[in-house]
Amino acid sequence: MERVRPLILHFDDVYLYQRRLRSIGEELDLREVEGIRYLCPLEKLEELDRRIPRYRSSIAFIGSGDFHYITYLFLRRIREPFNLLLIDNHLDINGTFDGFISCGSWLKDALNNRHLRYVFYIGPYVNNSKRIIRVGKDLEELSLSVRMGIPFYISIDKDILDSSIIETNWEQGHLTLEELFRILSYIPIDRIIGIDICGEPRPDPFSPYLKKSEEINLKIVDIFFRRKDRRILA
Repeated sequence: MERVRPLILHFDDVYLYQRRLRSIGEELDLREVEGIRYLCPLEKLEELDRRIPRYRSSIAFIGSGDFHYITYLFLRRIREPFNLLLIDNHLDINGTFDGFISCGSWLKDALNNRHLRYVFYIGPYVNNSKRIIRVGKDLEELSLSVRMGIPFYISIDKDILDSSIIETNWEQGHLTLEELFRILSYIPIDRIIGIDICGEPRPDPFSPYLKKSEEINLKIVDIFFRRKDRRILA
């Protein structure tokens, strides 16, 4: 089977400076779509859904955390029971304006997906929802679900990483790269039905964080594809 190429979504210029990542990915330029940073009208969300390829990539790079709501689109395409592993310094379950979805509200909408069983959350926030399970450093909370065989979709916001590693435009956590990579390696590759990554630094060509961010992206691709090629979302 031919390897599925990562999907790179250009909402701004940040990936233009990540040439090694672009050389292995399929790119879609969406920079001309206006009025979708942070807060996206639902009609424009549907436009994005029509334009973003379906099931052509098992790993997607969606740029700044300002566009994390794109995860919602990928989740609603899944047609089988699944769990979400969310690695994020923020729990994006806030309310927003009627007729909009935002980078801080998309998880609330995603919980209405009848195929989504549980959200396993790695981050600092506590929530009283029985469907959101906060995962400790020992990853014990993931063990039962992994053994049950329910597939996982993984969404990563790099604002979970310590600011000494990378600088994003949101308040950051303290996760190390070693901890992030250990988490990603914990779930068997054949149980993963998709990954997306956001939390890119600002698109400043003089920023030392752009190269570091690209190295993290390439490492995640390597973790995801290092074993046999796997099926596409269906």
